[in-house]
Amino acid sequence: MTDRQKRDILAMRDRGQTYAAIAGKLGLPLNTVKSYCQRSKGNHPAEGSFCRNCGEPLAHSAKVRQKSFCCNHCRNAWWNDHRDQLNHRDARTQMCLYCGCDFETFGKRRQKYCCHACYIADRYGEGGKK
Repeated sequence: MTDRQKRDILAMRDRGQTYAAIAGKLGLPLNTVKSYCQRSKGNHPAEGSFCRNCGEPLAHSAKVRQKSFCCNHCRNAWWNDHRDQLNHRDARTQMCLYCGCDFETFGKRRQKYCCHACYIADRYGEGGKK
């Protein structure tokens, strides 16, 4: 690893980029980037110390899982923009019991309706009240 790559790694970490993103941009193995960052701990922020969406610094508590987002708004916005990174292991297509449209559901959920509006309309009728 060259001196320039070392400087680039530290600069990217200061901007809050992940080990994987740095390794991909510099063409280095992931473990090389991780070990270099861990050896030079005082020179870069800890993993996950910036919000993945807005880049704001995060405050972490001891003995608690480290945060990835500063607030629920950022978490929702990031996952809506990065749907390709969702875990689609158990994805299956279902048909909505109310409107008949096809929708995707994941995991062990026994989802019957495509949305909350269809659930309310099927259970309580069109007006939404029994």
